[in-house]
Amino acid sequence: MSYTNQQPKDFIKSLQIIHIALLAGLLIFAAYVAFKAKDVMFFSYEDDKPFLFLAIIIAFAGNMASKYLYSSLLKQISDNADLMQKSIKFSTAHIFRLAMLEFPAFMCIFFAMQSNNSFYFILVGILVFMMLVIFPTKSKFENDVPLTSKEKSMLEKL
Repeated sequence: MSYTNQQPKDFIKSLQIIHIALLAGLLIFAAYVAFKAKDVMFFSYEDDKPFLFLAIIIAFAGNMASKYLYSSLLKQISDNADLMQKSIKFSTAHIFRLAMLEFPAFMCIFFAMQSNNSFYFILVGILVFMMLVIFPTKSKFENDVPLTSKEKSMLEKL
């Protein structure tokens, strides 16, 4: 299916499916690690201090990088581009933003798997919450992308 035949509502749906799939993969992996290590899992913020600080720094850096990359990619959208080009660039920016949050979450799951410390799952939960908050919707597209009044009226009809 080519982009020229797609409707703007289709790109929102496909972006939502990609978002859900990436989030589901992360949650399934976290559940697998938690289930496999449930007998030896412990909670401590005193042990593994180097890994704890590293996980917190990676999570913070991933959050900051996702915000910066998202805003810089959205700034590259020109005002005179057509709606489909704007939707493609928005999709790219959103997927990069999601990836920049998903990487620290996978690293925290890996740290939990290696150290059997369930503290890392708190960071995973925070990152998953951030991913849920940025779930793509039509209104977020309208607010984040510079649209003309004609393009806004086209989106209202969908």
